[in-house]
Amino acid sequence: MILAGDVGGTKTRLAFCRLEDGRIIRQQTDTFVSRDYSCLEEVVQNFINKYGVSVDKSCFGVPGPVVNGEAKATKLPWHFKEEQISKDLNIPTVRLVNDLVATAAAVPHLMPEDLYVLHDGKPPGHNDSKGSEKRESVIGVLAPGTGLGQAFIYTTAGQRHIMASEGGHTDFAPTNEVEVKLFQYLKAKHDHVSYDRILSGPGLNSIYRLLKDTGFAPEPPELGKRLRDEDPGMVITTTGKTGEYELCAEALDIFASILGAQAGNMVLTLMATGGIYLGGGIPAGIYKKLADGTTVNSYLNKGRLSYLVENTPLYVILDDHAALLGAAYIASGS
Repeated sequence: MILAGDVGGTKTRLAFCRLEDGRIIRQQTDTFVSRDYSCLEEVVQNFINKYGVSVDKSCFGVPGPVVNGEAKATKLPWHFKEEQISKDLNIPTVRLVNDLVATAAAVPHLMPEDLYVLHDGKPPGHNDSKGSEKRESVIGVLAPGTGLGQAFIYTTAGQRHIMASEGGHTDFAPTNEVEVKLFQYLKAKHDHVSYDRILSGPGLNSIYRLLKDTGFAPEPPELGKRLRDEDPGMVITTTGKTGEYELCAEALDIFASILGAQAGNMVLTLMATGGIYLGGGIPAGIYKKLADGTTVNSYLNKGRLSYLVENTPLYVILDDHAALLGAAYIASGS
C-alpha cells in the first residue's frame, strides 16, 4: 500500500493509494489540523492505526526546502527526516519532497475536467504532428495557500524532471500605485516583503487591512466579527468573489492581479512556455473570479516580452487533492 501526504502549515492530508494499470487510485483520505500535533509521525501513526493498513511506500510533500532527506517546515514547528520517519513508523520506503514538487508531479496525470483554462496560449508542440513529448519544455506550478509555493517541470527527450523552487520568497515588485502602497504598508511591519507575504491566506488579509486602514471603505460590524471569529482569508475569498462586501471584493481584485503578474514572471524566469498551473486551495475556490480578466491582464503585461506569455497557457488546477496524487506517483516510482 502507498501512503501519500500533503503537509501544510494549516492542515495535513493523508491518503492510502494503490497503483492500478499505471494510474493512482486514491482510497481512504483524512485531513488533520497540523498544529494539533507535535510532529508528522504523530499524525501518520493515528491515520495508520485508524485503518489498520500496512504501508510499503510513502511520500510526503512538506512545506519547505528538502535537503538530503531532511526538511524544516517554514510555518510549522516540525522537523522532518526520512530515516527517522521510516524507523518510527516502520515504513520501508519514505520520501520527502517539497509540497509543490508533489503538486507538480500530479500535473502530467490530471484530466481535462481537473483544469480550468484561464488563457489558451500556444504551448510548445501545438499543431506539431511529431507531438510535444520529444521537445524540450518547461511548465510552472504556482500555489498560494498558507504560503506561496512554486515548482517547475522540465521535460527533455521524453524524460520529466521536477525542480523545487523557493521563488515565492523573492522580493515583491509593485506594478502600480496601489501595490506601491501595499509594499510600503508591509515594509513597515516586516524586514522583507516577498510575494509570499501577499499571495497567501495571511497575505490576502494584509491586503484587506491596508484597504481598511487607508479608508477605502468602512468595515461593516458583521464583517469585522466574522474576521475575528473565522479564518480571515477564507472570509475574504468567499465574500469577495460574490461582491458582498466592498472591502473584500477590492482585496480579492488586488490579489488576483498580483497573482497574474507573478504567474507571468514565472514564464519569463525559466522560459516556462509549456504552461503555468495555479494550484492550492485559493485558486480552486475563486477560479471564476480569476476568469474575469483581472488575472490574465496582469499575466500578459510583460512589455517587450509579452508575446512569450501570450503563447503560454494559464490554468487553474480544480482538483484540491493534486498534491496527494503527485506524492503517490512519486512514491510509486511512476
